[in-house]
Parts: sequence; C-alpha cells; structure tokens
Amino acid sequence: MTTHNRASAIHIWSRRVAPVLAIPAVAIPAVLAGGSAEAGGFALREQSSYYQGTSFAGTAAGGDGLAAMTWNPAAISFNPGLNVEGNVTYIAPHASIDVFAAGAPITGTSLGTVGVSDMIDNGTLPTFFATYAWDKWAIGFGMTSPYGLVTDAPCNWSGRYYGCYSRIFDMNAQVSVAYKVTDWMTIGGGLNVNYIDAKLTNAQFAGFVPPANNLYAQVDGDDIGFGINLGVLFTLAPGTTLGIGYKSQVTHTLNGELDLSVAKLIPLQNRYVTAGLTLPDQVTASFRSQLDPKWTVLGTVEWTNWSTVQELVVKANNIPVSTLDLQWNDGWFFSGGVEYQWDPKLALRTGIGYELTPVPDSTRSPRLPDTNRLWVSAGFTYNFTQQFSFDFAYTHLFGETSPIFLTPADPANALRGTLVGQVSDGYADMISVGLRYKFDAPQAAALITK
Repeated sequence: MTTHNRASAIHIWSRRVAPVLAIPAVAIPAVLAGGSAEAGGFALREQSSYYQGTSFAGTAAGGDGLAAMTWNPAAISFNPGLNVEGNVTYIAPHASIDVFAAGAPITGTSLGTVGVSDMIDNGTLPTFFATYAWDKWAIGFGMTSPYGLVTDAPCNWSGRYYGCYSRIFDMNAQVSVAYKVTDWMTIGGGLNVNYIDAKLTNAQFAGFVPPANNLYAQVDGDDIGFGINLGVLFTLAPGTTLGIGYKSQVTHTLNGELDLSVAKLIPLQNRYVTAGLTLPDQVTASFRSQLDPKWTVLGTVEWTNWSTVQELVVKANNIPVSTLDLQWNDGWFFSGGVEYQWDPKLALRTGIGYELTPVPDSTRSPRLPDTNRLWVSAGFTYNFTQQFSFDFAYTHLFGETSPIFLTPADPANALRGTLVGQVSDGYADMISVGLRYKFDAPQAAALITK
C-alpha cells in the first residue's frame, strides 16, 4: 500500500503511539517506533465505558455492554433484539525519561543527561458496536482501535538516536456471528480486518561531518491484515456466565518510505523499505456472577502472545539490511470488580487490575516506555429509559519505575550509542462515556426490513 498523510485521522482515532517498525537507510542505523499504551506492549484496552468501570473485569462473560464482542464473539448473544453502542474515551497519560548517561554512536562523546519530562501525547479513542440477536442466532459488528499510541520527544534530547516522534494508527473492523447450541452453551466466531499505519522520526548519526546532530530520518508505512475471532459462553447457573474468547494473530508487512533530511530542510532520496510485524494472538477468560438482585461480581484473566515480537527484520529491495533484537515476553492481565444495582435506573461499579508488561528491562526503549501497571477504576450506568442508557467510567493507572539500559554491546545499537536511564513518573487518567440503545421489536423490525 502507498503511504499517506493521515494527521486528521490520527487525532480522531489514536493516542499514545507505538509503531513497531524498524526502517534504516543505507549505512545508517535502524529506526524503531514503539510506545506505551494503556495495555501491555502497544495495545489499547479502552474499547468500552461499561467495562472500564470494573477495570475490564468480566469482559468475555457478556453483559449489557456490547463491547464484550471485542473479547468474546459469543457474547453478542447476551442482548436480545437490535442494539447499538458508542463510546468515547479521553486518555491523559504521562511518562518521563530520566537520563543518567548518554553517548554518541561510534565516538562515544557524551550527549549530556537531558531527559524528557512528558513524552506521551493525550488522545481520544472512539468505538462503535451493533448487535442483533434472534432465536438461537446473533450477529455483531464492531469498529475499534486495538493498538496505538504517540510518543513525542524533541530531537535535541540526549536519547535522540533512539527516537524522537513516533505514532501508530490502528483501526479494526470485526464481524461476528454466534449460535446457541444448548441452553447453557453459545459459540461464536468471525473475522477481523486490521489496518495499521506508522510514522516515526529520530536523529541519525552523521559521522564526523558537521552538523553531526542535524541529520534526521522519517518513516511512513502501512498495511491491511486479517485475523479471526472465536469464543464460547457458558451459562453455569441463572445469572452466572463464564466466557472464553480467542483473537488470532494478524500478520502485517509494512510498506513505506524513508525520507532523510539535513536540518529537516534539504530532502534526500526516498528509499522504499518493508518490515514484517505480527500482532499477537490473545486468550481472554472471564466470569460474571449475580449473587443477588443487587450485587454482581466479575473477573478476568488475559494472556497475550507478545513473544511473537522477538525481532524486527527490515528489508530494502527484499534484502535484509537490519535486524532489531527485542525479545519480548508474553503479557498477562488480571482484574476483579463488583457491580451494585442501586435502583432500577442506576448501577454502580468498581474494579482493580494489574498488568505485566511484555517488555523486558534489557530491551526497553524510550519509544516504548512500557512498564507494569496497576488499574483502579470506578463507573456507573444510568438508564434514562428501559431502552436508553448512559455509561461513565474513570480510571487511574499507576506505572512502575523501570530501567533503560541500551549500549553498543548489542550489535543492533552499534550506530545508536549508549542510553542509560529510567522510565519514571508513569501514570494515566482516563475518562470514558458511552451511550447504548435497545430497539424494541417494532422498531427493530422496521429498521431491518428497510
């Protein structure tokens, strides 16, 4: 696919960006785009106001929130009739990079200890879902942004050879169908169509020819990939469900261009490059149990196969020119929550979660300042009528302080120099609102027959 300028779409759909794309020029180091999202690696979990209120506990077990299909396509059977839902989440993340030591490539000349006080941009993430369930069948459609972030550091900081500006824009369309096999088991499956676009910049080593700090590289690349989603929903007892969902890997070959400029003013020849990227598969298991008419407890355990991201091989004219060693681990997420039905109109919920980052200390990059994090959330649903509902959620994330230790001892860093420091002061505040509408039978029939 060709490269495009999608600045307006990025402001609408993406927030902190984590392009996992490495693209070098001839005889200059590879460029890596990465970032820290509100889920492990560069994933975005914030697809639902309803489930954010419990820190995403119970996501695959069904519920009034239609976004459950994101984690388990069988959950589209949970709400009969025709239903629509829209969500908007505002994310205000923060992360600083403290630099203890930084050295220039080849020469080792000190680059000082100039860090970045806040390198993560705020952003807004919208989602949309629609489901229709009848008899034993249900179908669903969802538009989400499951990956992405923006990191923005000035290109005069001490770690400039490891990254300046990076962003990833990702959009996913999901179509799923579910079938009720028995009174206690529903199965589901469908197709994911995923579009990804990446842009990144960083300083480039200019050798001993002044001005040594004025050579920059900028990369754009994009691709469309396909995957499947599968799931099963068990009704263990009235009011108690157990759901298990699976999302497959999505393989991308990012095709793009490398633009070099001196002082960002004199363009040099474009070079066409490619980089393979496999988005991970994922398994989510959740339960939901209504203890009495007032109280419901929920829980989730999720595994993400981030170990698929071991290295990034960059090719020019189909010839490997750079390999970036990442060695990511699998990611894990655990959460639990409760919901209290205050009265027929108002439901209150809260939850806590903990996420293990897939990024090891030995390969953490300032483009991907991802660390372990603690989720604390609260939210509510207010039913204006039996058909029309409003969801609200607030979450605060606490990120851990984690080291950065990148040296030329790793051959991939030979032309990037040394960067020793830490990710600190990591946190995020997220506010999400959603609207849900359930069409009654005559309304649904009129819409479907049109």
